[in-house]
Amino acid sequence: MTRAPAPDDVDLPLIRECPYAPPERYDTFRADGAPIPGRLYNGRRVWLITRHDQARAVLGDERFSSDITNPGYPVYAAAFEGFRAFPLLNTIDPPLHTVHRRALVREFTLRRAEDLRSRMRSKADELIDAMVAGDGTADLVGQFAQPFSASITCWALGMEYADMQAWLASSHSGSGGVPQDPEQAAAAAAKAILALQEYFTRFVDTKAENPGDDPISRVIDQHVTTGSLTRAELANLCFVIFTAGQQPVQTMLTVGVALLLDHPDQLALLREDPAVLPSAVDETIRMVSPLDLMPRVALADVEVGGRLIREGEGVVVAGGGANRDSAEYPDPHRFDVRREVRGHLAFGSGIHHCLGANLTRVGLEVAYEALFRRLPGLRLATTLDEAYAVPSWHPDIPRLPVTW
Repeated sequence: MTRAPAPDDVDLPLIRECPYAPPERYDTFRADGAPIPGRLYNGRRVWLITRHDQARAVLGDERFSSDITNPGYPVYAAAFEGFRAFPLLNTIDPPLHTVHRRALVREFTLRRAEDLRSRMRSKADELIDAMVAGDGTADLVGQFAQPFSASITCWALGMEYADMQAWLASSHSGSGGVPQDPEQAAAAAAKAILALQEYFTRFVDTKAENPGDDPISRVIDQHVTTGSLTRAELANLCFVIFTAGQQPVQTMLTVGVALLLDHPDQLALLREDPAVLPSAVDETIRMVSPLDLMPRVALADVEVGGRLIREGEGVVVAGGGANRDSAEYPDPHRFDVRREVRGHLAFGSGIHHCLGANLTRVGLEVAYEALFRRLPGLRLATTLDEAYAVPSWHPDIPRLPVTW
Protein backbone atom coordinates (compact mmCIF):
# COMPACT_ATOMS: atom_id res chain seq x y z
CA MET A 1 0.00 0.00 0.00
CA THR A 2 1.34 3.42 -0.94
CA ARG A 3 1.40 6.27 1.55
CA ALA A 4 -0.39 9.60 1.29
CA PRO A 5 1.77 12.74 1.16
CA ALA A 6 2.46 14.69 4.32
CA PRO A 7 2.33 18.51 4.65
CA ASP A 8 6.12 18.79 4.83
CA ASP A 9 6.79 16.68 1.71
CA VAL A 10 8.92 18.50 -0.88
CA ASP A 11 7.14 19.72 -4.01
CA LEU A 12 8.76 18.11 -7.06
CA PRO A 13 10.39 18.72 -9.41
CA LEU A 14 12.56 21.42 -7.87
CA ILE A 15 13.46 24.47 -9.94
CA ARG A 16 17.06 25.16 -10.98
CA GLU A 17 18.07 28.72 -10.17
CA CYS A 18 21.28 28.37 -12.21
CA PRO A 19 21.13 26.32 -15.42
CA TYR A 20 24.46 24.59 -14.83
CA ALA A 21 23.84 23.79 -11.16
CA PRO A 22 21.21 21.36 -9.86
CA PRO A 23 18.99 22.70 -7.03
CA GLU A 24 20.98 23.59 -3.91
CA ARG A 25 18.45 21.78 -1.73
CA TYR A 26 19.83 18.49 -3.03
CA ASP A 27 22.81 19.06 -0.73
CA THR A 28 20.52 19.36 2.29
CA PHE A 29 18.56 16.27 1.31
CA ARG A 30 21.73 14.25 0.73
CA ALA A 31 22.98 15.04 4.22
CA ASP A 32 19.85 13.37 5.62
CA GLY A 33 21.25 10.06 4.41
CA ALA A 34 17.94 8.61 3.25
CA PRO A 35 15.46 9.16 0.41
CA ILE A 36 13.36 12.29 0.91
CA PRO A 37 9.55 12.23 0.66
CA GLY A 38 8.31 14.38 -2.19
CA ARG A 39 4.99 15.39 -3.72
CA LEU A 40 4.14 15.55 -7.45
CA TYR A 41 1.78 18.01 -9.16
CA ASN A 42 -1.19 15.67 -8.50
CA GLY A 43 -0.41 15.24 -4.81
CA ARG A 44 1.06 11.76 -5.18
CA ARG A 45 3.93 10.91 -2.83
CA VAL A 46 7.27 9.82 -4.29
CA TRP A 47 10.80 9.40 -2.93
CA LEU A 48 13.70 11.61 -4.03
CA ILE A 49 17.17 10.05 -4.08
CA THR A 50 20.22 12.33 -4.16
CA ARG A 51 23.06 10.14 -2.86
CA HIS A 52 25.35 8.59 -5.47
CA ASP A 53 25.51 5.10 -3.95
CA GLN A 54 21.75 4.90 -3.51
CA ALA A 55 21.09 6.30 -6.98
CA ARG A 56 23.35 3.75 -8.65
CA ALA A 57 21.83 0.94 -6.60
CA VAL A 58 18.26 1.86 -7.52
CA LEU A 59 19.06 2.30 -11.21
CA GLY A 60 20.64 -1.16 -11.27
CA ASP A 61 17.95 -2.93 -9.21
CA GLU A 62 15.30 -4.86 -11.18
CA ARG A 63 12.86 -4.27 -8.32
CA PHE A 64 12.61 -0.67 -9.51
CA SER A 65 10.73 -0.46 -12.79
CA SER A 66 10.87 2.03 -15.67
CA ASP A 67 7.41 0.98 -16.89
CA ILE A 68 5.46 4.20 -17.50
CA THR A 69 2.18 2.26 -17.70
CA ASN A 70 2.52 1.39 -14.01
CA PRO A 71 0.21 3.82 -12.11
CA GLY A 72 2.96 4.46 -9.56
CA TYR A 73 5.49 5.63 -12.17
CA PRO A 74 6.21 9.35 -11.47
CA VAL A 75 5.07 11.88 -14.09
CA TYR A 76 6.03 15.49 -13.43
CA ALA A 77 3.17 17.43 -15.07
CA ALA A 78 -0.40 16.83 -16.22
CA ALA A 79 0.64 17.43 -19.84
CA PHE A 80 2.82 14.31 -19.72
CA GLU A 81 0.13 11.92 -18.43
CA GLY A 82 -0.88 11.03 -21.98
CA PHE A 83 2.49 9.44 -22.59
CA ARG A 84 1.57 6.56 -20.29
CA ALA A 85 -0.19 5.15 -23.36
CA PHE A 86 3.00 5.29 -25.45
CA PRO A 87 5.82 3.39 -23.72
CA LEU A 88 9.28 3.98 -25.23
CA LEU A 89 12.73 2.44 -24.82
CA ASN A 90 13.45 4.45 -21.67
CA THR A 91 10.03 3.73 -20.15
CA ILE A 92 9.76 -0.05 -20.58
CA ASP A 93 11.23 -3.06 -18.77
CA PRO A 94 12.69 -6.38 -19.92
CA PRO A 95 12.03 -8.54 -21.80
CA LEU A 96 10.69 -5.99 -24.32
CA HIS A 97 13.41 -3.49 -23.40
CA THR A 98 16.08 -6.12 -24.04
CA VAL A 99 14.74 -6.84 -27.53
CA HIS A 100 14.49 -3.18 -28.49
CA ARG A 101 17.88 -2.19 -27.12
CA ARG A 102 19.59 -5.14 -28.78
CA ALA A 103 18.21 -3.97 -32.16
CA LEU A 104 20.09 -0.68 -31.91
CA VAL A 105 23.15 -1.22 -29.74
CA ARG A 106 25.50 -2.12 -32.62
CA GLU A 107 24.77 1.22 -34.28
CA PHE A 108 25.90 3.26 -31.25
CA THR A 109 29.33 1.88 -30.45
CA LEU A 110 32.36 4.10 -29.90
CA ARG A 111 33.65 3.05 -33.32
CA ARG A 112 30.47 4.27 -35.01
CA ALA A 113 30.77 7.59 -33.18
CA GLU A 114 34.43 7.94 -34.15
CA ASP A 115 33.50 7.27 -37.78
CA LEU A 116 31.48 10.48 -37.65
CA ARG A 117 34.23 12.63 -36.07
CA SER A 118 35.55 14.13 -39.32
CA ARG A 119 32.04 14.91 -40.50
CA MET A 120 31.34 16.55 -37.13
CA ARG A 121 34.46 18.71 -37.51
CA SER A 122 33.32 19.88 -40.93
CA LYS A 123 29.88 20.75 -39.58
CA ALA A 124 31.32 22.66 -36.62
CA ASP A 125 33.59 24.67 -38.93
CA GLU A 126 30.72 25.34 -41.32
CA LEU A 127 28.55 26.73 -38.53
CA ILE A 128 31.36 28.83 -37.06
CA ASP A 129 32.16 30.20 -40.55
CA ALA A 130 28.58 31.40 -40.79
CA MET A 131 28.76 32.99 -37.34
CA VAL A 132 32.03 34.81 -38.17
CA ALA A 133 30.58 36.08 -41.44
CA GLY A 134 27.95 38.00 -39.49
CA ASP A 135 28.15 41.20 -37.46
CA GLY A 136 30.30 39.89 -34.61
CA THR A 137 27.44 38.53 -32.52
CA ALA A 138 25.44 35.32 -32.76
CA ASP A 139 22.85 33.24 -30.98
CA LEU A 140 24.83 30.23 -29.81
CA VAL A 141 21.66 28.14 -29.59
CA GLY A 142 20.12 28.81 -32.98
CA GLN A 143 23.34 29.26 -34.96
CA PHE A 144 25.48 26.51 -33.46
CA ALA A 145 24.19 24.29 -30.64
CA GLN A 146 20.84 23.32 -32.15
CA PRO A 147 21.98 22.65 -35.75
CA PHE A 148 25.15 20.83 -34.61
CA SER A 149 23.36 18.59 -32.11
CA ALA A 150 20.52 17.87 -34.54
CA SER A 151 22.99 17.10 -37.35
CA ILE A 152 25.05 14.53 -35.47
CA THR A 153 21.96 12.80 -34.12
CA CYS A 154 20.42 12.69 -37.59
CA TRP A 155 23.62 11.15 -39.00
CA ALA A 156 23.58 8.47 -36.31
CA LEU A 157 20.11 7.49 -37.52
CA GLY A 158 20.79 7.85 -41.25
CA MET A 159 18.42 10.80 -41.53
CA GLU A 160 18.40 13.80 -43.82
CA TYR A 161 19.01 16.92 -41.75
CA ALA A 162 16.91 19.05 -44.10
CA ASP A 163 13.84 17.02 -43.13
CA MET A 164 14.57 17.51 -39.46
CA GLN A 165 15.13 21.24 -39.97
CA ALA A 166 11.65 21.47 -41.44
CA TRP A 167 10.20 19.79 -38.36
CA LEU A 168 12.16 22.03 -35.97
CA ALA A 169 11.04 25.16 -37.79
CA SER A 170 7.37 24.17 -37.71
CA SER A 171 7.41 23.02 -34.10
CA HIS A 172 9.23 26.09 -32.82
CA SER A 173 7.08 28.53 -34.77
CA GLY A 174 3.99 27.02 -33.20
CA SER A 175 5.27 27.10 -29.64
CA GLY A 176 3.82 30.51 -28.78
CA GLY A 177 7.04 31.91 -27.34
CA VAL A 178 8.92 31.07 -24.17
CA PRO A 179 6.73 29.19 -21.63
CA GLN A 180 6.15 31.17 -18.44
CA ASP A 181 5.68 28.28 -15.99
CA PRO A 182 6.42 24.53 -15.74
CA GLU A 183 2.94 23.49 -16.91
CA GLN A 184 3.20 25.67 -20.04
CA ALA A 185 6.68 24.27 -20.68
CA ALA A 186 5.34 20.72 -20.33
CA ALA A 187 2.43 21.45 -22.70
CA ALA A 188 4.79 22.93 -25.31
CA ALA A 189 7.13 19.95 -24.97
CA ALA A 190 4.23 17.51 -25.33
CA LYS A 191 3.09 19.23 -28.53
CA ALA A 192 6.58 19.05 -30.03
CA ILE A 193 6.97 15.41 -28.98
CA LEU A 194 3.77 14.38 -30.76
CA ALA A 195 4.88 16.13 -33.94
CA LEU A 196 8.25 14.40 -33.80
CA GLN A 197 6.65 11.00 -33.30
CA GLU A 198 4.61 11.56 -36.46
CA TYR A 199 7.78 12.52 -38.33
CA PHE A 200 9.57 9.30 -37.36
CA THR A 201 6.63 7.16 -38.41
CA ARG A 202 6.94 8.62 -41.90
CA PHE A 203 10.73 8.28 -41.79
CA VAL A 204 10.67 4.55 -40.99
CA ASP A 205 8.03 3.88 -43.65
CA THR A 206 10.22 5.63 -46.22
CA LYS A 207 13.32 3.63 -45.19
CA ALA A 208 11.39 0.37 -45.39
CA GLU A 209 10.32 1.15 -48.94
CA ASN A 210 13.67 2.64 -50.03
CA PRO A 211 16.49 1.13 -47.92
CA GLY A 212 20.07 2.39 -48.07
CA ASP A 213 23.43 1.85 -46.38
CA ASP A 214 22.51 3.47 -43.08
CA PRO A 215 21.73 2.45 -39.47
CA ILE A 216 17.93 2.36 -39.70
CA SER A 217 17.94 0.47 -42.98
CA ARG A 218 20.19 -2.14 -41.33
CA VAL A 219 17.84 -2.39 -38.32
CA ILE A 220 14.88 -2.82 -40.67
CA ASP A 221 16.70 -5.59 -42.55
CA GLN A 222 17.90 -7.41 -39.42
CA HIS A 223 14.92 -6.93 -37.08
CA VAL A 224 11.79 -5.59 -38.79
CA THR A 225 11.79 -7.99 -41.74
CA THR A 226 12.43 -10.91 -39.37
CA GLY A 227 9.48 -9.95 -37.17
CA SER A 228 11.37 -9.16 -33.94
CA LEU A 229 10.50 -5.48 -34.27
CA THR A 230 7.56 -3.66 -35.86
CA ARG A 231 7.77 -0.44 -37.85
CA ALA A 232 5.89 1.39 -35.11
CA GLU A 233 8.34 0.13 -32.49
CA LEU A 234 11.30 1.23 -34.61
CA ALA A 235 9.74 4.66 -35.09
CA ASN A 236 9.46 4.96 -31.31
CA LEU A 237 13.09 3.91 -30.94
CA CYS A 238 14.16 6.60 -33.42
CA PHE A 239 12.18 9.14 -31.44
CA VAL A 240 13.92 8.18 -28.20
CA ILE A 241 17.37 8.25 -29.80
CA PHE A 242 16.79 11.67 -31.31
CA THR A 243 15.29 13.35 -28.25
CA ALA A 244 17.71 11.69 -25.83
CA GLY A 245 20.63 12.64 -28.09
CA GLN A 246 19.83 16.01 -29.57
CA GLN A 247 18.51 18.02 -26.63
CA PRO A 248 21.21 17.11 -24.08
CA VAL A 249 23.98 17.86 -26.60
CA GLN A 250 22.32 21.20 -27.41
CA THR A 251 22.14 21.96 -23.69
CA MET A 252 25.80 21.07 -23.18
CA LEU A 253 26.76 23.37 -26.09
CA THR A 254 25.00 26.31 -24.45
CA VAL A 255 24.92 25.77 -20.70
CA GLY A 256 28.19 23.83 -20.83
CA VAL A 257 29.89 26.63 -22.76
CA ALA A 258 28.54 29.16 -20.24
CA LEU A 259 30.00 27.05 -17.42
CA LEU A 260 33.42 27.02 -19.10
CA LEU A 261 33.30 30.77 -19.77
CA ASP A 262 32.44 31.35 -16.10
CA HIS A 263 35.61 29.44 -15.13
CA PRO A 264 38.40 31.01 -17.22
CA ASP A 265 41.12 29.12 -15.34
CA GLN A 266 39.59 25.79 -16.39
CA LEU A 267 38.98 27.00 -19.92
CA ALA A 268 42.65 28.00 -20.13
CA LEU A 269 43.68 24.46 -19.16
CA LEU A 270 41.43 23.09 -21.88
CA ARG A 271 42.93 25.41 -24.50
CA GLU A 272 46.51 24.76 -23.45
CA ASP A 273 46.33 20.96 -23.38
CA PRO A 274 44.10 19.14 -25.91
CA ALA A 275 44.65 15.92 -23.97
CA VAL A 276 42.39 17.36 -21.25
CA LEU A 277 39.41 17.46 -23.63
CA PRO A 278 37.88 14.02 -22.84
CA SER A 279 37.96 14.54 -19.07
CA ALA A 280 36.75 18.14 -19.52
CA VAL A 281 33.72 16.90 -21.45
CA ASP A 282 32.75 14.43 -18.74
CA GLU A 283 33.36 16.92 -15.93
CA THR A 284 31.18 19.48 -17.70
CA ILE A 285 28.45 16.85 -18.16
CA ARG A 286 28.72 15.90 -14.47
CA MET A 287 28.37 19.50 -13.36
CA VAL A 288 25.40 20.31 -15.60
CA SER A 289 23.64 16.92 -15.49
CA PRO A 290 21.26 17.88 -18.31
CA LEU A 291 18.96 14.88 -17.78
CA ASP A 292 18.68 15.26 -14.04
CA LEU A 293 15.57 13.30 -13.07
CA MET A 294 15.19 9.55 -13.63
CA PRO A 295 11.81 8.13 -12.49
CA ARG A 296 11.21 4.59 -11.28
CA VAL A 297 8.45 2.70 -9.44
CA ALA A 298 9.00 0.01 -6.81
CA LEU A 299 7.78 -3.50 -7.75
CA ALA A 300 8.31 -4.76 -4.20
CA ASP A 301 9.01 -3.40 -0.74
CA VAL A 302 12.65 -2.27 -0.83
CA GLU A 303 14.79 -0.64 1.85
CA VAL A 304 16.99 2.20 0.57
CA GLY A 305 19.25 4.12 2.93
CA GLY A 306 17.39 2.73 5.94
CA ARG A 307 14.01 3.86 4.61
CA LEU A 308 11.34 1.44 3.39
CA ILE A 309 9.98 2.18 -0.08
CA ARG A 310 6.78 0.24 -0.55
CA GLU A 311 5.58 -1.62 -3.61
CA GLY A 312 3.83 0.77 -5.99
CA GLU A 313 5.56 3.91 -4.70
CA GLY A 314 7.39 6.15 -7.12
CA VAL A 315 11.06 7.04 -6.90
CA VAL A 316 12.82 9.97 -8.54
CA VAL A 317 16.58 9.54 -8.88
CA ALA A 318 18.19 12.97 -9.01
CA GLY A 319 21.27 12.40 -11.14
CA GLY A 320 22.30 16.01 -10.63
CA GLY A 321 22.27 15.49 -6.88
CA ALA A 322 24.15 12.20 -7.08
CA ASN A 323 26.75 13.81 -9.33
CA ARG A 324 27.48 16.40 -6.61
CA ASP A 325 27.88 13.85 -3.82
CA SER A 326 31.07 14.49 -1.82
CA ALA A 327 31.24 10.82 -0.90
CA GLU A 328 31.92 10.10 -4.58
CA TYR A 329 33.60 13.32 -5.75
CA PRO A 330 35.84 15.28 -3.36
CA ASP A 331 34.90 18.97 -3.33
CA PRO A 332 32.01 18.12 -5.71
CA HIS A 333 30.96 21.70 -6.52
CA ARG A 334 34.44 22.59 -7.76
CA PHE A 335 34.72 22.51 -11.55
CA ASP A 336 37.93 20.65 -12.45
CA VAL A 337 38.47 19.73 -16.11
CA ARG A 338 41.23 17.30 -15.12
CA ARG A 339 38.98 15.32 -12.80
CA GLU A 340 38.32 11.70 -13.82
CA VAL A 341 34.56 11.23 -13.53
CA ARG A 342 33.58 8.41 -15.89
CA GLY A 343 31.38 6.99 -13.09
CA HIS A 344 28.96 9.92 -13.13
CA LEU A 345 25.25 9.27 -13.60
CA ALA A 346 24.41 11.89 -16.23
CA PHE A 347 23.94 9.06 -18.74
CA GLY A 348 22.01 6.96 -16.25
CA SER A 349 23.14 3.52 -15.12
CA GLY A 350 22.14 -0.10 -15.43
CA ILE A 351 20.15 -1.46 -18.35
CA HIS A 352 18.89 2.02 -19.24
CA HIS A 353 22.35 3.57 -19.57
CA CYS A 354 22.17 6.04 -22.47
CA LEU A 355 22.72 4.39 -25.87
CA GLY A 356 24.03 7.66 -27.28
CA ALA A 357 26.72 8.29 -24.65
CA ASN A 358 29.57 7.65 -27.12
CA LEU A 359 28.02 9.94 -29.74
CA THR A 360 27.51 12.67 -27.14
CA ARG A 361 31.08 12.54 -25.87
CA VAL A 362 32.65 12.60 -29.33
CA GLY A 363 30.32 15.37 -30.48
CA LEU A 364 31.10 17.58 -27.49
CA GLU A 365 34.85 17.01 -27.88
CA VAL A 366 34.64 18.17 -31.49
CA ALA A 367 32.36 21.14 -30.77
CA TYR A 368 34.25 22.48 -27.74
CA GLU A 369 37.60 22.19 -29.51
CA ALA A 370 36.31 24.03 -32.59
CA LEU A 371 34.52 26.80 -30.70
CA PHE A 372 37.39 27.71 -28.39
CA ARG A 373 40.05 27.35 -31.09
CA ARG A 374 38.22 29.33 -33.77
CA LEU A 375 36.78 31.93 -31.38
CA PRO A 376 39.47 32.64 -28.75
CA GLY A 377 37.60 35.73 -27.55
CA LEU A 378 34.26 33.94 -27.18
CA ARG A 379 32.13 35.45 -24.40
CA LEU A 380 28.49 35.96 -23.50
CA ALA A 381 26.80 39.07 -24.93
CA THR A 382 24.26 38.99 -22.11
CA THR A 383 24.15 37.79 -18.53
CA LEU A 384 23.37 34.16 -17.86
CA ASP A 385 20.49 35.30 -15.63
CA GLU A 386 18.92 37.12 -18.57
CA ALA A 387 19.37 34.12 -20.86
CA TYR A 388 17.81 31.81 -18.26
CA ALA A 389 15.00 34.24 -17.51
CA VAL A 390 12.39 31.55 -16.78
CA PRO A 391 14.02 29.00 -14.43
CA SER A 392 12.69 25.48 -14.77
CA TRP A 393 13.47 21.96 -13.57
CA HIS A 394 15.62 21.42 -16.65
CA PRO A 395 18.60 23.56 -17.75
CA ASP A 396 17.60 24.42 -21.32
CA ILE A 397 18.20 27.95 -22.58
CA PRO A 398 16.15 29.06 -25.62
CA ARG A 399 18.62 31.73 -26.79
CA LEU A 400 22.19 32.63 -25.79
CA PRO A 401 23.75 35.73 -27.44
CA VAL A 402 27.54 35.58 -27.72
CA THR A 403 30.30 37.68 -29.20
CA TRP A 404 34.05 37.21 -29.64
